[in-house]
Amino acid sequence: MRNRRMLLLAPLMVVSAAIMLSAGGMALASAAALAATSSSADIGSSAGHLVLDGQPYRFVGVNAYELATEWGTNSGCGAMVSDDQLNAFFASLRPNSLVRIWAFQGSMATNVNTHQIDGGLLDRVFSAAAAHGQRLIVSLTDQGGTCDNGHWKDPAWYDGGFMDVINAPSNTDGRGLTRLSYWDYLQAIVLQAIVAQFRSSPALGMWEPISEPEPSTCPTQYEPRDCAGHQTCPDEAVAARALRHFVDVVGAEIHVLDPNHLVKDGMLGGGQCGTTGPEYEYVSGSPGIDVLSYHDYYPGPTLIGGDQWNGLDLRFQQATALDKPIIAEEMGMEAGPGAGCPSLWRRTNEVAARVQAQLGAGSSVVLLWDWVPEMTSPCAFDIAPGDPVLNALASYPLNP
Repeated sequence: MRNRRMLLLAPLMVVSAAIMLSAGGMALASAAALAATSSSADIGSSAGHLVLDGQPYRFVGVNAYELATEWGTNSGCGAMVSDDQLNAFFASLRPNSLVRIWAFQGSMATNVNTHQIDGGLLDRVFSAAAAHGQRLIVSLTDQGGTCDNGHWKDPAWYDGGFMDVINAPSNTDGRGLTRLSYWDYLQAIVLQAIVAQFRSSPALGMWEPISEPEPSTCPTQYEPRDCAGHQTCPDEAVAARALRHFVDVVGAEIHVLDPNHLVKDGMLGGGQCGTTGPEYEYVSGSPGIDVLSYHDYYPGPTLIGGDQWNGLDLRFQQATALDKPIIAEEMGMEAGPGAGCPSLWRRTNEVAARVQAQLGAGSSVVLLWDWVPEMTSPCAFDIAPGDPVLNALASYPLNP
């Protein structure tokens, strides 16, 4: 692998011309067009906590990754929701809730008919969120390429491979829906959000460069699409340095393109490759990262799960040491009417206790996994309209 560290750092010293989405494809936006007006309505960070209008604020909400899905226009990911369902969803949440969505190139932002970037369906989600006073965490890709290009991201990708186009049957799912490199897509989508109609919209909450980063190695026989569950971590230190390089470069670039919104790390926090023990703090210490994250799928009634090496207690301590906010970007528990499955009310009570405990322990956000327009299974992580856990979310005091 050629060393691209110095090549990647150079663009961070200046604000160069960048790519902006347009109806006809790609256009250029000058550096002057990137200037944005700072607003107290933006979510900020101070003394290790999130703030809104200059005051400490705790957010609750849900993941709803599928909201930009529209089959036949994009390839989508998850269920498709109508305009009425979309507006009813945002209206059902208390104002200033956070909702995490996918904005992946391969599923949400590429037209399946033209194979060109098309941000119209993401526009629809932003507009509906803004109309109801809600805010979005926008995730740009994920570790395994699920609902994107199907490409598992190894240390070489994090160490500079994200600059390369990955769009062939040998290294993706072969659909040809990721014609831009991650780097070029990053610039396209960020500029779409801040230069187009979302520039002054409070709907943009924060950016997530990648969901669940893990610079692990995929054995050859499982490449490119069957790596999950088979990955290895031959060198934790190498993986940590590669991931730190990625968040240094990408986080800095997002800050240049959009200085008014925070960047979160998207990490699971459970000791994955490159983020085990102290490496989590090392990677999260990057100046490109403003907000730390963790996922909570710990079984049973545990309020603050995990062990002494990679558990939530340690993650809260590391966030405090870095003086950065930390959030539960996913908290999930299966429930439903299926045999042997916890009831929706049991889940509501257990989730309520976890949310209260983790907000009290230092988390600034708890997002439940996952809102859907209707249940997909009698026992699932699904949270559909009418689920009592949604009412519970409205009960937490948000100003500590």
